[in-house]
Amino acid sequence: MKRAYFILIAFLFVFTSCATFNPSVMIRVPPDFQYDKFVTGPDSLYRLAANDIINVRILTNNGENLINVTGDAESKNSSSDPQFGGIPILVEYDGTAKFPLVGRITVAGLTRRAAEDTLQARYQQQYKDPFITITINNRKVLVFPGSGSNAKVVSFTGDNMNLLEALAEVGGISNSGKAKKVKLIRGDLKNPKVYNIDLSTLSGMKEADLALQSGDIIYVEPFEVPAVIFNRNVTPYLTALGSIASVVTSVALIIALTK
Repeated sequence: MKRAYFILIAFLFVFTSCATFNPSVMIRVPPDFQYDKFVTGPDSLYRLAANDIINVRILTNNGENLINVTGDAESKNSSSDPQFGGIPILVEYDGTAKFPLVGRITVAGLTRRAAEDTLQARYQQQYKDPFITITINNRKVLVFPGSGSNAKVVSFTGDNMNLLEALAEVGGISNSGKAKKVKLIRGDLKNPKVYNIDLSTLSGMKEADLALQSGDIIYVEPFEVPAVIFNRNVTPYLTALGSIASVVTSVALIIALTK
């Protein structure tokens, strides 16, 4: 019986480890993990990335044909100029996009304004005083606010979106989320940058002004009452062990009585 109790204690020790106590926690890092550092000052501008879809409008003469002398948009331009309504163009895996007449141009890493300036310089060879406007579509981030049932894919609502705005889109950090342990995962998932943000402090709030990039993952580590975790994850094992212990005791009693 002593041996059986020893095995029971060892079993409980293994299954009450951190990972077993709260198995829903994702993106665990070792205690000595070195998080990436934010650049000095808030980066408040979105930069184009692979898989973005950009809508490009190309006009000549600094866009003067877009407006008539009364200030009204001339409807004839929408039919006479196929580029008036914009051309949807995909930013490909290598960061380039293929544009009419000028071919491939690297746009990944550029802000919207920088991309417009780059295109205007290239189209200067084809048009007189080209007027270029770009809008960016298909930008999304994944937000895990601290409870799995509230996880959402959030689309950008404007040119830029910061961490607090994304969390607001999902109703904020859930009651079971740790505001001091918010992870931002960015880039190639094989070798991502991982930032740790403490939203429970004012200094952490400043870091939250970092502009999100398409594909970012925001993960708020969940917290649960130990008694609830124990009841959900350990009680079934204890019940099973209790049943096994009852069987072992019964067998031992039968053997003792038959001697």
